Amino acid sequence: MKSQIDAALAKLATRWVDAARRRALPVIAACLLITVAAGVYAVLFLGINSDNVRLVAKDLPSRRNHEAFARLFPNLENALLVVVDGETPELARESANALSDALESDSQYFEDAYVPGGERFFEEKGLLYRSPDELDAFADQMARLQPILAALGQDASVANLASLVEMGLETTVADAGGASVRDQDWAVILDSVGKATVAVYAEFPLALSWEELLLSGSAVEVISRRVIVVHPQLDFGSFLAAGRAMAQIREHALTLGLEAERGVTVRITGNPALNYEEMIGLAWDLGLGGVACFLLVIMVLTRALRSLRLVVAAVGTLLIGLVWTAAFAAAAVGHLTLVSASFAILFIGLGVDFGIHLGMAYANERREGFDHAEGLRRAAGNVGGSLMICTLTTATGFYVFVPTDYLGVAELGLIAGTGMIIILGLTLTLFPALLTKGLQIDPTRDIRRQLHFRGGWWRVLDRRSHQVMISAGVLLLAGIALIPGARFDVNVVQMRDPTTESVQTFNDLLAQSGSMSPWYVNSVASDLEAAQEVAARMQELDSVSHTLTLADYVPVDQEEKLEVLEDIGFLMDTPPMVVDDDDVQSYDQQVAALRRLHDFLGQSEIANSRSELARSVRVLREKLATFLERVRSDAEPEEALERLDELLLSGLPDQLTRLDAAVNTDAIVLEELPEELVTRMIARDGRARVQIFPRYDLSNEAAFARFTDDVQSIDPLAAGVAVNLVGFGRATRSSFQQALISAILLISLLLLLLWRRVAPMLLVMSPLVLSSVLTVAAMVLLDIPFNFGNVIVIPLLLGIGVDSGIHLVHRAEQLRGGSGDLMESTTARAVFYSALTTTLSFGTLAFSSHRGMASLGVLLSIGMTLTVICNLIVLPALLRGFRGRITQA
Repeated sequence: MKSQIDAALAKLATRWVDAARRRALPVIAACLLITVAAGVYAVLFLGINSDNVRLVAKDLPSRRNHEAFARLFPNLENALLVVVDGETPELARESANALSDALESDSQYFEDAYVPGGERFFEEKGLLYRSPDELDAFADQMARLQPILAALGQDASVANLASLVEMGLETTVADAGGASVRDQDWAVILDSVGKATVAVYAEFPLALSWEELLLSGSAVEVISRRVIVVHPQLDFGSFLAAGRAMAQIREHALTLGLEAERGVTVRITGNPALNYEEMIGLAWDLGLGGVACFLLVIMVLTRALRSLRLVVAAVGTLLIGLVWTAAFAAAAVGHLTLVSASFAILFIGLGVDFGIHLGMAYANERREGFDHAEGLRRAAGNVGGSLMICTLTTATGFYVFVPTDYLGVAELGLIAGTGMIIILGLTLTLFPALLTKGLQIDPTRDIRRQLHFRGGWWRVLDRRSHQVMISAGVLLLAGIALIPGARFDVNVVQMRDPTTESVQTFNDLLAQSGSMSPWYVNSVASDLEAAQEVAARMQELDSVSHTLTLADYVPVDQEEKLEVLEDIGFLMDTPPMVVDDDDVQSYDQQVAALRRLHDFLGQSEIANSRSELARSVRVLREKLATFLERVRSDAEPEEALERLDELLLSGLPDQLTRLDAAVNTDAIVLEELPEELVTRMIARDGRARVQIFPRYDLSNEAAFARFTDDVQSIDPLAAGVAVNLVGFGRATRSSFQQALISAILLISLLLLLLWRRVAPMLLVMSPLVLSSVLTVAAMVLLDIPFNFGNVIVIPLLLGIGVDSGIHLVHRAEQLRGGSGDLMESTTARAVFYSALTTTLSFGTLAFSSHRGMASLGVLLSIGMTLTVICNLIVLPALLRGFRGRITQA
């Protein structure tokens, strides 16, 4: 027996549909005019917000900390990180410096660009930041190589280098274990010479790295990667905020010849780059997904309604509803975000359900012999009330996100929830008007097949309702036991397409603990002295690799280090010989020197030994033989020899100049630190910055949370990308819990108020709770974590899945006391096809390259499949098993 509210809703739907039918032409004209106006309004006023920081509430502590820090210091949140990798350290340094200079001078697109640690100050003072032990090892290496460097400083020629190698190897044999150049050093020299002989004939040859050679035997790290920090001009009103800046970086790199073929790779990452490639991928995926979703919906509609006219009316209503919803989004929110941009697919997948239920009910009435007007009235009376209730529950499932701190989802909830109300109004207004004017169906021609399930497959379950309920109970308990294994992944990079350059580059940096990690944390102290105290406390944390304050740029033990550097400087201070033109080696003399070296390598005792150096000797001899043969047959052999000379020795003068500047330096004092560095570490009001770097790889979820929690245990106001992500993640998780509880309570209360009885409400909610629990259990078994993209899935399933239960229970109430079986009704078939369209439309998201969006598609497909199974198998079993008690409740 219907409740009074239920009956009133059915009566209202009947009158509304009949009024739309009687005024069909004015209704269609008014809807089209409103659609044109709404479309123009949406195009003009629906903007884009690509600033991910604004996806969370302003009063969230991590966001407040972030904005407070950004007012004082340069902020990496909106900085691009340009990673320059060179095949040699010289190439990496020169390329990064050239690109940084070009970007810094391009004020139209960039506010600032710099290479941390790449300033001239650090080039000259860099060795003072090494420990005394490292400098001692470096001094030993310089002492071993000094004779070679001194000789080449006086005569930098291929012939002289060949003679030095020959004499050096002889000395190595005679003075094994002595203080001469070590075997491993000679191996590096020989390998470098061998590579140069091959590179002479390469299109883009690489010069010998003297820096790598000099540092190979010392404790000083060879750096072949440089990172440029770029602060671009970002347009957050554009869908692709960093697009122009990134294109300009690539243009500058191309102009400078920074290409992989020339030994340099330039990659761009950082939040703006990650967001840019994420937006590009999502726009493509959602565009294709939207088209695929729409085509799938048409296919299912054709199968479900079995009438082309009904399909046209349903699709037309759906498209107009989509335009109206977009206009509402422009008026109420003003922009779309990464999250709310998916509302279109959600709208199509859910909005089509209204047309399926009303269209199938109307087609059934027409097939039963009723005319068009009566068929519409009866269809509205049968399903109109349940459509209104479903709209309230589905909209509630979306609206519960509105008060949460995750603004991206809150906006999606507001847009999609209102969209459900819009499509209800259009389904009860425009849909019958379209059927009346031009799309009225002929049941003898358009509908020749039955509109309910055939074959009676459900009757097997009719006889086993108790077994079905017991099985459902066991699955529920098993699912509940698995729920504690569900987890939330706050690493937004893991959500993104792993094949994009920005994600791969960011993961490279993230895997490096220490100063290369882009996810360090910032703390702000009242002054430099207080900053040093904070740094000392942070340094005691196991999760912290090291800390940096401005004071750390004044190294300790400088007096001892300067003494070591003075000794190195004295050792390297050999005046170059002035070479007369008459003393310059001729082509024939240089070729002869190379032949002598080739012959010597073949006769050397080392070549026949089993040492590592022996391999280098044999390889060099083979490459020299090849080179000499090519030179002999070369039309311009002098040019080949000049190229070899350039590759081997052109970088040596610059390296010796840099070495001279680095060892002949003076002490660093705080007052003389570069101004650019000071402004990055000390605010105008004197407050000082502390940079805290992670010890462990932050791609590990546990290490990520531990690092930020440890830092905030000392300074709750600490800020940084890592802190933001953990804070945003916890706010999102809290929003999810809040939305889930709100959805269950509000939907249950709404059903209770509408039906005024507990039993129907429990019948609707029981399969829904079971399918939700099983969905979370599936996530645990498939190792799919909750993330920023899919966290809405369970509350969303509650709001969506409740519709099927309402339609079935509503229909069961109508059939009680009369003839007919619930599973034989058009309602059961409509529920199946509604769920099928929703599952297929959501399933298109599963093919997204964006892993967060793909996981949402996978989970919604799994959840909707479980929901329809529970509603078409478990719910009928509950109706049969508790029939007597339900009637009395």
